[in-house]
Amino acid sequence: MILTITLNPSMDYVYRRDTFVLGEHNRFENPHKMPGGKGINAARAISFLGGDVICFTTLAGLTGEHIKKMLDSDKFTYINHEINGESRNAITVMHDGAKQTEIVEAGPELSTEEEKEIFDQIDLILNNNSYKVVTINGSVNSRNDSLYLNLLKKIKNEHPDIFLLMDVSGQQLKNIVNSKDIHPYFIKPNIVEFSELVNEEFADKDELIHFLKTFDTNINFLLISCGEDGAVVKYKDNIYNIEIPKVKVVNPTGSGDSTVAGVAYAIDNDYDFESMIKLAMASGMSNAMEKGVGVVNKEVVSELIKKISVDLIV
Repeated sequence: MILTITLNPSMDYVYRRDTFVLGEHNRFENPHKMPGGKGINAARAISFLGGDVICFTTLAGLTGEHIKKMLDSDKFTYINHEINGESRNAITVMHDGAKQTEIVEAGPELSTEEEKEIFDQIDLILNNNSYKVVTINGSVNSRNDSLYLNLLKKIKNEHPDIFLLMDVSGQQLKNIVNSKDIHPYFIKPNIVEFSELVNEEFADKDELIHFLKTFDTNINFLLISCGEDGAVVKYKDNIYNIEIPKVKVVNPTGSGDSTVAGVAYAIDNDYDFESMIKLAMASGMSNAMEKGVGVVNKEVVSELIKKISVDLIV
């Protein structure tokens, strides 16, 4: 079983227009609306793949009530923890070909007391069920830059056999990567996020691969997504170049979350490494071909898997 954790969910609105002009009046058709946040998107993608998943989330205010009503129509089970404030909105505008403009609210700030309550509830969930994979996804609005590191430590210390995946960024991710004593099994920064993480610039995958040859980390599985150029993976002591086919992009929002969903599903179902990578990348591409967020078509995934290559570099 898989548990996804989303501490800053959103109501996602996806608008489409041939052209989008700043400073002008831009009229749109009604948006495609879905509950979002990386862990919610991942849970949705896992459910489309046929996985056994529960989504833990935090919701607040009228927007939170709206999200809950819409989550009731999703195919996965969710557990909500009520917090103060107002859940956020996230707006994506697809325009001028494949351009993507995003307007994302910060969301409610968690208090120290709410953080403790959330940790306690997650602990209770893990004690009451048998989970093989836990994935912690997305942003958190907190003044505590080590919140995710503290959550990682709590889960790993009390449930050491769980595969813990983390799809987070910024200072929260830096503190996790720089930790000396405990690490997640998997992280998935994109190439820009990884550049910020290690304070290096990478012009292309070749430069990234060269850097990874001497990059020392205790994280077993590092997947760096490179958009239409695929990905680079460092798995234990090996580095792999992942090549993917071209697809018609409809909405890339949630594609990274669907990639994480593929990894979580594969681990939960005992896939070998190459099959896991192919499923993860195909899930991300399948989402990009859909209007929805975290929406994956299993038939499309099966066809895409045949066109993905996983090449050992070193």
